[in-house]
Amino acid sequence: MFNLKKLLLFLLLVVSCCNLFAQGRVLKGKVTEKDGSALPGVVIEIKGNTKSAVASGPDGFFSINISGAATLVAHSIGYTAQTINVTASQNNLTIVMQVDNQQLGEIVITGYAKQKKGNLTSAISVVSADKLKDVTSDDIGAMLQGKVAGLQVVNSSGAPGSASEIRLRGVSSVNASQSPLFVVDGIIGGNYDPNDVESVTVLKDAGATAIYGSQANGGVIIVTTKKAKGDKTQYEFSATTGFKTPDFGTMVMMNSSELYQNQKQLFRDYIPGAANNSYVIDLVQFQSQRPASILNTNTNWLTTLFKSAPIQNYHFSTSGKTAKNEYYFGATFYNEGGTFMNTDFKRVNLRTNDVYHFTDKITMTNSINVSGTLGKSYDYNDIYYAYLNLPWDNPYDANHNAIYVDGNSTFKWWSRDKTNPINTIQNSNHPYKNFDVNYDLGLDLPITPWLSFNTSNRLSAYYGYSSTYYSPAVEGFYHGTGYLNNQSSFSYGGISTNLLKFNFQFGKSALNGIAGVEFEGSENDYMGASGKGLPLGLAVLDVVSNTQTVNGYYNTPSIVSYLSQVNYSYLGRYFLSGSFRTDGSSAFPPSNRYASFPSISAGWLASNEDFLKDSHTIDNLKLRVSYGITGTQDIGAGRYLGLYSLNTQYNSSVGATPYQLESPNLTWESKHQLDAGFDIGLFHRINITVDAYHNITKNLLLQVAQPLSVGFETKWENKGQVLNNGLEFAINSVNIKSANFQWTTDFNISFNNNKLQGFPSTVVSTGASSVSQIYRNDGNLYEFYMPKWEGVNPQTGAPQWEVETKDSKGNVTSKSVTSNYALATLEEQGSALPKYQGGFNNEFKYKKFFLRVNTYFVYGNKIYNANLSEVQNDGSEPYLNQIVAPKGTIVWTHPGQIATDPSPQNNTNSTSPSTRYLKDGSYLSIRNIALGYSLPKSFVQRLKLSDVNVSVSADNVYTFTHYLGQDPATTITPGNFITPGVADFKYPDNRQFLLNINIKF
Repeated sequence: MFNLKKLLLFLLLVVSCCNLFAQGRVLKGKVTEKDGSALPGVVIEIKGNTKSAVASGPDGFFSINISGAATLVAHSIGYTAQTINVTASQNNLTIVMQVDNQQLGEIVITGYAKQKKGNLTSAISVVSADKLKDVTSDDIGAMLQGKVAGLQVVNSSGAPGSASEIRLRGVSSVNASQSPLFVVDGIIGGNYDPNDVESVTVLKDAGATAIYGSQANGGVIIVTTKKAKGDKTQYEFSATTGFKTPDFGTMVMMNSSELYQNQKQLFRDYIPGAANNSYVIDLVQFQSQRPASILNTNTNWLTTLFKSAPIQNYHFSTSGKTAKNEYYFGATFYNEGGTFMNTDFKRVNLRTNDVYHFTDKITMTNSINVSGTLGKSYDYNDIYYAYLNLPWDNPYDANHNAIYVDGNSTFKWWSRDKTNPINTIQNSNHPYKNFDVNYDLGLDLPITPWLSFNTSNRLSAYYGYSSTYYSPAVEGFYHGTGYLNNQSSFSYGGISTNLLKFNFQFGKSALNGIAGVEFEGSENDYMGASGKGLPLGLAVLDVVSNTQTVNGYYNTPSIVSYLSQVNYSYLGRYFLSGSFRTDGSSAFPPSNRYASFPSISAGWLASNEDFLKDSHTIDNLKLRVSYGITGTQDIGAGRYLGLYSLNTQYNSSVGATPYQLESPNLTWESKHQLDAGFDIGLFHRINITVDAYHNITKNLLLQVAQPLSVGFETKWENKGQVLNNGLEFAINSVNIKSANFQWTTDFNISFNNNKLQGFPSTVVSTGASSVSQIYRNDGNLYEFYMPKWEGVNPQTGAPQWEVETKDSKGNVTSKSVTSNYALATLEEQGSALPKYQGGFNNEFKYKKFFLRVNTYFVYGNKIYNANLSEVQNDGSEPYLNQIVAPKGTIVWTHPGQIATDPSPQNNTNSTSPSTRYLKDGSYLSIRNIALGYSLPKSFVQRLKLSDVNVSVSADNVYTFTHYLGQDPATTITPGNFITPGVADFKYPDNRQFLLNINIKF
């Protein structure tokens, strides 16, 4: 029987099912860059239905309701629109966006976020891993030398494991640290191995650095480590092995016969002021005091104490992806032998980077870096004697044992200080070891399609130990007693950055930014003990019997910061960015504990305008301008406090004596930075970047002189400012590009002018080797202040210096010369900072071969070579070895002679500080040459490999310079016993010759 009710129910069910089917399904997907990195803020819509539009989230994921087959359109400013046909059965989709201009679309890490290069409004330089690898080193600074405009890198020591000194856009403080802030994977601080580095980003102006506030006074260097690439598991192994040799520079020491002939000048018949001088060498007296038998010994102390040393660098890594996980693991062993006896450096580094996707929208990152180092340092005095001991002394006996020498030795030891450094080295030890671990944890939590929460955290711990040991058998000061000094330090801390990130697009505009809070703190514990009276063969503190001392300190610095940044773009042509950060530091009194650091920057991508969009000449043109403030509090803890020293006793109890005056108004140094620049690309072959900057550091943290009535010489105050004006120019060009041959060039040059202003008074600072530098208004930092050398008096052979006569206004009215050093005028003689510096790097590729040549140059800085006062001492120290006289040297021998060097018989004060030893520090260095070959793919694939490269390279190949000394790379960092620009006997730099193999599979 026909049932109408059942029929109606059936029809209703069918209609309902149709309606459910018509509602469609949810299509999930992810938007990425060409390299696979997530791309947020991309709008995806169903073609012809703009109301259906959604935007990809911070992790690139999106979901959209569709029914059946559909056509999707994805678009974002700076990228070409992508049209994707989706089948009725397709539920997952990956959209790869293509940039309009590959260079402009490159993603750049800019601090706490990342942006497309085309959107940047600040002065930023990026160096890829490929351009870092040409130099083999455990120091990223050495790898960056000559590759970034405005970045000065000084390799002031060749000791194994030594780190370079890095300065960005000059020196902007007197007392605060000028080293750039290092940021590893988005978190301040951290440790890494150069083999694990994917890229290095250098933030130069306040538009980029102000977001780091008080820690960015010296600029910011962001290190990004490697992550997984592609879905396939990848392995890589690289091996570098070779050797290095010491580079003694242009200071060539005399051999036995050269010194023998040189010392004849010490026996010339000349007494200043006497009437009967013959000016003839008294050979009889000479031969009686310098018997010809000394020529039987010809010890080259430099080649005896310095030898070639091996260097090795082995690295293995693996990376890959699964459905939920992305992983990278890297392991490195670096072994650097020291060219100086009993020195070396070893380092083991392990890193894991892991990204886990809980869902399409929730991502967690984990990174662990573990590093351990082990090495042996050296005693400066041993290098000192390597240069100064005479070639007439043999360090070994007949059995090749190192001879013990002291002032009571019965045999003749010619060298002045009666020291055999080889014996000292064999009876001493200077080991050190360090262990460092960092754990990073990050979490991305999307809140809405345009808003997310990100937290980045790091826990770190460090332990360091060093020891100085001298056996009782050692010669010299510790003979018979021995000496042991053990120092250890332990520190741990953490940093937590918590940010809200937003990124959305409306119409022709795009807006993104961050807001959050950051906490940073650490605890540092240092202790040490030393003493004498060691039994022979024991080197432990519990057997030290006398002169026992203990030292140590403990501090807990902390910083809390509030930060925000907003980036706005319109039509992909006009960009505006602003940031604001407030830091609170325990280094300042409560009333001045917090300081704010704002910045604003703007950019105009003119090449996206209609009048340039179709240009065949200009493919990129961007104008940039920025202004902002950074600061510093890095002068040590407790500078504002009134402190007492507790190292005395009173009535057998601890006594306190005043140590530091209170400075209750002490506040932050602040650097105000203005930058203007442009980037231009021509013919798709040439890219040029030009920046001009004007930086003023105000409220310098200085130790200001106090009236005698105060009872203290100095007090910490905020006085004066440092002005830096500069110009930077960088060009990258593809000079030739054909099917088989390509030649590319990278060139950069930067000029910097440095001035002091607003100083309370002129200060003359005398440091190492009694060399003075003057700090005055409108003067330069590190300006040498000494008499001007005026050569030799032709009639007497005495040294001469300049005397200036000035009027009441300080103007020079006349100049004369004097042989009385006390009457010579102290004058400003030039700064230790260069006028300009840069790099010139070329790469040639022919089929499977490549050749790279990298150079670095510095011009206009002065170096005071304190070594010369001892190795060119006019006979004042006859038992120190001398250098082979430079071409053109004339030692005064008789009246009327025009000479360069004074008479050994009339040399009073000739080696005192003057411009005689102040040299031009300009140089051009061939930093690296590398020649390599990539094996043919067909052959490599037969070996079940994906890529094999083999190369040979040489580092520190040659330095062109007029500088007379070890090498012109001289420290620019002040210290208790160090004056910037003053060269002393240092561990020489090294040349490296290496074989490199890289295998990917």
